[in-house]
Amino acid sequence: IVQGSGAQKVFEEICSLLGLEVAEKEEKPQVKTELHSIIGTDEVGTGDFFGPIVVAGAFVPKNKIPYLMRLGIKDSKKMSDERVRAVAPILMKELPYSMLVLDNLKYNFLTRVRGCNMNKLKAHLHNNVIYKLLQIVKEYDRIVIDAFTTKEKYFEYIKDEKIKVENVDLEEKAESKHLAVAAASIIARYGFILEFDRLSNEVGLELPKGAGGKVDLAISKIMKLKSERFFDRIAKTNFKNFERYKRKDSI
Repeated sequence: IVQGSGAQKVFEEICSLLGLEVAEKEEKPQVKTELHSIIGTDEVGTGDFFGPIVVAGAFVPKNKIPYLMRLGIKDSKKMSDERVRAVAPILMKELPYSMLVLDNLKYNFLTRVRGCNMNKLKAHLHNNVIYKLLQIVKEYDRIVIDAFTTKEKYFEYIKDEKIKVENVDLEEKAESKHLAVAAASIIARYGFILEFDRLSNEVGLELPKGAGGKVDLAISKIMKLKSERFFDRIAKTNFKNFERYKRKDSI
């Protein structure tokens, strides 16, 4: 028996001397699983200048866990757009889910006129997605939100909601712990991709994701063809990208 911190290396050297093959370590599953029936929620689009915010919720009953593991479900951020396009429709057919899309016009009104910040908007969307899902899911063990704030702040954000779902848990990196949250992230990403495609077609060019230098270049290109008000329909105008362009344009 070879033990200790360097045991694996010593074991491999011994096998090499004896001419034996070393079996590769079994790959760990992408999402840790637990045998509970869980409602999970996640959001997409909060870091993208162009496009909406999409929040989705999915219910994974424990009898569906083996199927989702075989399907290779994992956090959508680790998946290509092509893979999301392929997998999301399967999840939407197999699982109870709900999805809300906050388009850019509403986002800009709520941030500019109502003074809402990003976390408050996300809290309202998560609460409403969960409420919608609970209209069709009556038996479950837990509700898990991929944490974007503390539980205390979350309930502060939704204190004025007429209907509040209170038995929720907020967990950091929940998409890597719970298949329900991972599934929700894929469905939300799928909704975001479809809306992003629509906006790209409307603008007439392939819009870049994120909020980096490519976005700044795209703003300049679009501004040559459209008015500043056009951005209310396609972008989150309180992002620094837009402020930078306006400062540069005013010089």
